[in-house]
Amino acid sequence: MRDETAIDIQEADEMHEAMDYAQHERTWEGVTSLVKSAIIQLAFILVGLYCCIIANAPFVGVVLILIGLVAPFGLRVFMPRR
Repeated sequence: MRDETAIDIQEADEMHEAMDYAQHERTWEGVTSLVKSAIIQLAFILVGLYCCIIANAPFVGVVLILIGLVAPFGLRVFMPRR
């Protein structure tokens, strides 16, 4: 009968050596960037909806909602690549 723990440790060491840390860092940076931009986008939309519904300032609300919807795409297009 074979020793499962020895095989698992050997497989774990081989997997550890094969990991691509640079790709992992780029992926993590992309995810955190996406989350930050989503939070900012939702804040603009939320304040815009508040202005439209409660504050009786529909023009300001529509402008804020449009900024929240369009700005992330504009930043993605005009920001330099890293």
